[in-house]
Amino acid sequence: MAGVVSLCALVLFCAAAVYTDIRFGKIPNYLNGIGLACGLAPSILRGGTSGLAESLAGSLLGLSILLVPFLLHMVGGGDVKFFAAAGAMVGWRVLWFSFLAGAALGGVIGIVLLIAHDRSPARLRQRLVMLKAGIWRTPDALKRSAGSEYREIRMPYALPLSFGLITAACINLFS
Repeated sequence: MAGVVSLCALVLFCAAAVYTDIRFGKIPNYLNGIGLACGLAPSILRGGTSGLAESLAGSLLGLSILLVPFLLHMVGGGDVKFFAAAGAMVGWRVLWFSFLAGAALGGVIGIVLLIAHDRSPARLRQRLVMLKAGIWRTPDALKRSAGSEYREIRMPYALPLSFGLITAACINLFS
């Protein structure tokens, strides 16, 4: 029963994060704080200090997985804090698989967004060449190199990460 309640809390947390990420382009700190509390409190109640350690290990892993992409300006700070809070909710063992599933879905979504945005094969090829060259590391580089026709393609990372989190949590709960 406790696992189903934790899964429901995770689904609500992910739904709120996806909504705010899509609607406003960021995941607010108060939402990530609530998610962290919803991860830590039940872990402490169920397992005491070992439950706290498991939850904190998940949070630390979530933080460390997205820290390098954050430093390279690939994800925002809200995404990092979101994944750290989610790590506290699901624990470090489940978080690994959820990240892999979310990253795979994120890659597919990214390709679809590129194709939908750059309908011209020449523009798509130009963008892919710039991405391969590492121009994505500097935020304004694409604007400077592509001229005035460039529009940023924004992907709300909370969506694929949430998919991975919920999928991994369901597999863990029902297997």
